[in-house]
Amino acid sequence: MRFKDRLDAAFKAFSDPKCVVSYDSLGDLIDARITTALQNQRLEAEQSLVLAQTEGAQLAADIARDGTAWKSAPPRWDRVRDMTRAALTQAGLTGGQMLEIGGRHNPRNADFPEFDYQALDLQGAPGAPIAVMAGDITQCPHIPDASYDFIFSFDVFEHIDKPWLAASEITRLLRPGGVTVHSTLFSWRYHPCPIDYWRYTAEGLKSLFGELNCLCSEFDATERRRDIRGQGGNAVTPDAFGGWRENIRVNYAGQKPS
Repeated sequence: MRFKDRLDAAFKAFSDPKCVVSYDSLGDLIDARITTALQNQRLEAEQSLVLAQTEGAQLAADIARDGTAWKSAPPRWDRVRDMTRAALTQAGLTGGQMLEIGGRHNPRNADFPEFDYQALDLQGAPGAPIAVMAGDITQCPHIPDASYDFIFSFDVFEHIDKPWLAASEITRLLRPGGVTVHSTLFSWRYHPCPIDYWRYTAEGLKSLFGELNCLCSEFDATERRRDIRGQGGNAVTPDAFGGWRENIRVNYAGQKPS
């Protein structure tokens, strides 16, 4: 159709009174559309609010459930002991001399009775039922090379100021074929006792003991959502989730090449 024909058609259409909308009718039409749009907007807002409330209630329920799930899991020490036992079995180590770093308050000698046990700590423990040698694992020249078959620590490495030196000394103190196992923290609340220095990844521990053959390098998120608020100077301020709720351990086991 030519342009002129289109203009003629349009003129005829708009000249027809039946095709002309009055000002009042046009206003009513616009008002109706605005009203409908506002109603739809209000309905969407109400639906969003209901959805948010539902999701919030579900989140609260999930947090409550996850916050107690750790109670049905094996206790922390049992998990570390089992990991350690698996590493010793994998390495074929059935006995010898054992050194626990930082063991004067809570020694693990009873869990490894096949080893001759000794503890190394920053302070001695006169009268303790275990042998405790005072010393710093980052520098202990008084201990000869290759003195131990098994070196272990539990919740210690986060409190060592220079862990790279500790790893070097541990490697030196291990006999060929010996095993070292360490369980420490990836994520945990600040807990100076007396000082809290570091957090580790699985690859970070593996890197520290780069001269050893890795037997285990893993995260343990069993207690991830546990509410740990601490006590005294270590206490954290509770929020909507409770206390500290990001608790992940990290475990490492390595064997010195023969």
